Amino acid sequence: MGLPSKNMSYIPFYVAIKKGFYQNYNLKVNLNYVKGGVLALRGVQTGDFHIISSLPESVITGVAEGANVKLIGTLDDKSMYSIYVSKDIKDPNDLKGKSAASNVPGNGTDIQLQYWLKKHGLEPNKDVRIINSGENAGRLQALQQGQAAVTILSQPTDLKADEMGFKRLAVMRDELKTYNHNMIAANGDLIKNKPEVVYAFMAAEAVAFIKEKANREEVIKIAMEELEMNRADAEKSFDFVLPALPDKGKMNVEGVKWAIDTVKETGALNKELSVEKVVDERFYAK
Repeated sequence: MGLPSKNMSYIPFYVAIKKGFYQNYNLKVNLNYVKGGVLALRGVQTGDFHIISSLPESVITGVAEGANVKLIGTLDDKSMYSIYVSKDIKDPNDLKGKSAASNVPGNGTDIQLQYWLKKHGLEPNKDVRIINSGENAGRLQALQQGQAAVTILSQPTDLKADEMGFKRLAVMRDELKTYNHNMIAANGDLIKNKPEVVYAFMAAEAVAFIKEKANREEVIKIAMEELEMNRADAEKSFDFVLPALPDKGKMNVEGVKWAIDTVKETGALNKELSVEKVVDERFYAK
């Protein structure tokens, strides 16, 4: 499995491995980390990975360009991003004439940041200049060094921004009601030739275990170990992620439609693309 980062949203995978849930279905799952969803998508296309996690926008653009991959579930049915601003910014209007630290154009990170700016009456690259600062760490550094006045961050980098005294101006899930964040995508050949593997992978999900209050301490300890976090940060990240963990990994299809439409609006998608071309919902645990 290819993962584009290390964060609390992947706690179902960590728990499923630690508790032997995959072994119960005769699976051995190896987690491999790559830098970003684009590399993860490339890996699932070349067969280096059977399954990956990615923001939906990367998969949508990939499918439009001929990638043999389908979204089969999600780890979060809400956005995990927050908008952070420099200490002198009081509200979105103060951002006019400033720069925003984003990821590569067309990436889901970039699309959500531009969505937020437009929602607050700011035209990207007109009112606010968009600069490519890469992944979470690079975007936070751009804010820290004064290269940008606003950026978009996910956990656990948001906790570092809090420690540095930057202002969390908005939580995206409060403004973007329909979204899936860290989605699960499978290689099309795997789906076609070995669907039993995909069924087994989804059946071994650990969300029910994680949501059981009696298991909280054990889950926090697994998170601390896997993510190398102290207890306080692990608990904060876990409590932020927990409400967004969908039962059985079930995706919000309206959120996929939103992502397709929004990718199209940015110009990164110049053809019609149906939800059915991107999504396969057969594999949720019974």
